[in-house]
Amino acid sequence: MQAGIYGGKPSIDWYKDELRRTVENLHNHIFKYKRDEDGQFVFTLSEGKLAREFGLTTDRISGKRLQEVLQLCSEDIMTMYEKAYEGHVLEYESAMGERIFTTTLSPIVEQGRVVEVVGSSTEITERKRMERELQEAEELYRSLVEDTLVGVYIAYVNEHSFVYVNPRMAEMFGYTQEDMMRLGAVDLVVPEEREIVLKNQSRRCKGDRSPIRYQFHGLRSDGSIVHLEVLQKTTSYKGKPAVIGILQDITERKRAEEMVRKSELLSVIGQLAAGVAHEIRNPLTSLKGFLQLMYSQQQEKQQYFHIMVSELNRIEKIISEFLVLAKPQDIAFKERDVVPMLEHIIVLAETHAVMHNVRIVTRYEPDPPSVMCEENQLKQVFLNLLKNAIEAMPNGGEVHVGVRREGDTVVISFRDQGCGIPEDRLARLGEPFYTTKENGTGLGLMVSYRIIHNHGGTISVTSREQQGSTFEVRLPVG
Repeated sequence: MQAGIYGGKPSIDWYKDELRRTVENLHNHIFKYKRDEDGQFVFTLSEGKLAREFGLTTDRISGKRLQEVLQLCSEDIMTMYEKAYEGHVLEYESAMGERIFTTTLSPIVEQGRVVEVVGSSTEITERKRMERELQEAEELYRSLVEDTLVGVYIAYVNEHSFVYVNPRMAEMFGYTQEDMMRLGAVDLVVPEEREIVLKNQSRRCKGDRSPIRYQFHGLRSDGSIVHLEVLQKTTSYKGKPAVIGILQDITERKRAEEMVRKSELLSVIGQLAAGVAHEIRNPLTSLKGFLQLMYSQQQEKQQYFHIMVSELNRIEKIISEFLVLAKPQDIAFKERDVVPMLEHIIVLAETHAVMHNVRIVTRYEPDPPSVMCEENQLKQVFLNLLKNAIEAMPNGGEVHVGVRREGDTVVISFRDQGCGIPEDRLARLGEPFYTTKENGTGLGLMVSYRIIHNHGGTISVTSREQQGSTFEVRLPVG
C-alpha cells in the first residue's frame, strides 16, 4: 500500500517525489541559484513546463553558472540577480522573440544571510497582448471622444454637476473643462427653457431609460446664445445610474433653414406680387384711357384731370416697383457714384426729418469708388432706409449717413439714435409683412433686401436697445 494516499505515515522520499512531480507540472518556471566556492552564481534547481520547453531542467543545468545558461540576458537583468542575493525581492520582465515573461526573485535568508534565491518565471504574452489591445481601444475611445466635433458629456442621474465633458462641449459654452465640472445642465440653458431640462431629469430619476432628443438655446459664458441639439441615453457609470449625452451645435443649420424658409416665402410673395400687379395694371390702363378721352372733350375743371392722371401715374409707378418682388427685371446697370444719389434722397427726406425733429448728418470718405447699379432702385433703397431711421426717433435726434470703402465693397450706413430693435426680432427683418412699426407692412424693407441682392450686395443690421440701430448696405465696387 502506498504511503500518504491509502494511509500510513508518508516517508521523506514520498514527500520529495510529490514535490518534484508538483514542480515539474507547474505551468511556469521555478528555479533556484546560489554562490559556489568561486563566488559565481550557479543553478541548483530548474523545473516546470517552461523549463522543459526550453531545455532548462535541473538535470541539465544544475551546477552551471547563470551567465553560461542565460547568455541572452542583459547586464541590467544580471544586476537584479546580484541585488536579489543581497536580500532584495525583485521583479522584472523579459522577452524571448515575441514571447514575454515576468520573473520574481525572492532571497532565502538563514541566520541573517542569504544562502539561496528562489526564482519564478511566468509567461505573460497573452496578458500583454490583451493589455495592448485594451490600451489601443482606450486610445481610440479617447481620440473619438476628445477630438470629436460634437460635445460629449456624462452626468449622474441623481446629481447636479457633470462627471465628464469633452473639450468640444466646453468650447461650445466658452468654459474650460474644469469650469464645466462645477456646472449642471440647467446652468447652460436660457432661463425660459430650463423647464425642459428639469422635466427630462425628472423622467430619468423615475427610471425612464429611453433615448431623449430635443433642441434648446444654450447660454454661453459671455451671455451669448447658441442653438443646440442633444441626444442622451441612460447608462451606468462606476456602478451608478448616469446619462451620457451627445451635443451638436446646430446654429448654422438653423440659419440655413431660416434662409431657405425666407427664400420660399419671398418666392410665394413674388408670385403674389406679380399677380396683384397684373390685375391692378389692367383696370388702370382703362381708367387712364377714359380720363384722357374725357379730358379732350371736357374743357372745364381740367386741373382735376391733371391731378387724377398724376395720381394714376404714381400708382402705376408703385406697381412697377412692387414687381421687384416677383423677379429681377431687365434693367440697365450703369456705373454710378453713390454720394450724389445719397445727396438726392437726403434732399427729398429733409422735410420729413424736420417734421420729426431729426437732423441728418453725413460723413463720406473722400473719392469713394463707383458701383454698377440701377440708379432709381438704389435711390429707392436709400430713401426707405433713411425714412425708417427718421421714424425710429419719435423724440428727435440725429441720423448719421456714411460712405466708406472696405476692400472690394462700398459700405453705405444709416445709423439712428432710436429705441433700437430687440435681438430676437433682428433675424426676422426683411420678411414679408414683418415690421417693427405700428402701421407698417414690412414690404418696404423686403423690397430693399431684394434690390440689394439683385445688385450682388447685402444688407446687415446691428442694434442695441435704447441706443439705436445701424443698417449697412454693402455693394461690390464697379
